[in-house]
Amino acid sequence: MHFVNQTIDDAFISFRYARNLATGRGLVFNVGERVEGFSNFSWTVLFALPVWLGLDRFEFGLLIAAKVLGALCGVATIVLVSRTAAAGRPEPERLSAPLASLYLATLGPFSFWSMGGLETSMLALLLALSVHLHLAEDRALSIGQRAWPWSYVALLLAALTRPEPLVLFGPLALLRVWRSVGFAPGRRTIVRQLGYALLFALPYAAFIAWRFAYYGQLVPNTYFAKVYLDATTLERGERYLEGVAKLLNWPMLAALGVVFLPLCRRLTYRSLVALALTTTFLIEVWYEGGDVMPMYRLIVPCLPLVALLVHELWLGLGSLSVALLAPRRTLPAWVIRRDWLERWQSRVRALGDRTWAAPVARWSRVGMRAALLLALALGSYTSFGPTRGWILSGFGGLHLDRSKYFTIARWMESNVREPGLFAIGEAGIIPYYVDLPVLDMNALMDAHLSHLKGTIHRKFDVDYVLARRPKYVLLLVDRDAAGNISAHYWYAKLLLSEPRFFAQYRTLKDFGSEILYVRVPD
Repeated sequence: MHFVNQTIDDAFISFRYARNLATGRGLVFNVGERVEGFSNFSWTVLFALPVWLGLDRFEFGLLIAAKVLGALCGVATIVLVSRTAAAGRPEPERLSAPLASLYLATLGPFSFWSMGGLETSMLALLLALSVHLHLAEDRALSIGQRAWPWSYVALLLAALTRPEPLVLFGPLALLRVWRSVGFAPGRRTIVRQLGYALLFALPYAAFIAWRFAYYGQLVPNTYFAKVYLDATTLERGERYLEGVAKLLNWPMLAALGVVFLPLCRRLTYRSLVALALTTTFLIEVWYEGGDVMPMYRLIVPCLPLVALLVHELWLGLGSLSVALLAPRRTLPAWVIRRDWLERWQSRVRALGDRTWAAPVARWSRVGMRAALLLALALGSYTSFGPTRGWILSGFGGLHLDRSKYFTIARWMESNVREPGLFAIGEAGIIPYYVDLPVLDMNALMDAHLSHLKGTIHRKFDVDYVLARRPKYVLLLVDRDAAGNISAHYWYAKLLLSEPRFFAQYRTLKDFGSEILYVRVPD
């Protein structure tokens, strides 16, 4: 409820694509321009259905539908994480499974993006479902049963929802082949598992072929706008992950895991899968350079995996004992000499026979679990830090139109009658309601600007924009105490410093922090 009023401008980019698709104009932002300015294919296509049903006739129809669907996906993910944590466990371990879902539910970014109106919550559900099915299939294989790999289908749906899950296909396929060969050695097992992997690979290859045929590119245009020819991408990605770790108190969790998981000997296949996928996903986020949206949107889909690791750590800390101080008998001789190993184990057994050993071990388990709960509580608390006391909180009332862009869209709907090209940077809410062809100055929906050299939202070409002769231009501006205008948005800064712009445009409407300009007749 706290985030119900949170409206992300980019959600309306998908809504405009969906509306054009449902009305027969194609999966395009501007009619006649095939540019893939979205990176959430299945989410965008899905919203063609409510448009076809007429839900877009209501001002907030699609936005409410997106928030409801996002909330349902969030709740389903929380339930699924608990079921995954409990599946295949003995009764005592199943009782602690809700800890994983409770941790996930109390994280600010997860709640925030369940209401953001974008695909993030659905992607988290699909990834959690893929892992859940993968582990269920592994349990079936362990007892000699053949399991149909529905996990690949769930992963395929996730990869159609956003590009990042594609990198998880390799680790999941390798883990499946490795485990299958362990249960049933032989070439036939490998061939069968590689054949199952085609359930993901072939449909996804067909999707890429369709994308190239329709848009002329193998990746969305958003890749070029955000990453292409950007020398600072990895630096931004590093800062992004540092911010995530600080917000969620991950250093304390990581310290507990690194120190105690090996000691507790809880490196199960379940924890291996969660750890491998989480690491791979975070590397992809680092490579992508993070994101400019609030509350670290890109890491939300891997939070269910982190929650599973938290549960594994909880169970491991509950198994601490003096006996675990002794190394395994299976360690090879080149790691530790046999006589040293026997001497070490003898001393540990003698230590365990002491009267104080059992109470110390018991209180160690209690203390370590208390430390874990403290780390989780601190992470949950700090994760809401940026939004505590937030004026947009849903507890203060339902205000879906608190964004200033709704005011501008309503004014333009009522007052802008003459058609023409509309140049704008925040090309979501306003272009959705103002049905004009759009020149996206932030480059997501513009193939020329996106392929320029530069960093995200700083790819701009003044000559190109002026040559397109847009009828209307909306600039986000800043004002000092004397009323002087400046801008921190790159496209606005460059246009405001260009004499040709003021020679060709005059102010049509001043909205305070935004100014709508109209082209002066030749």
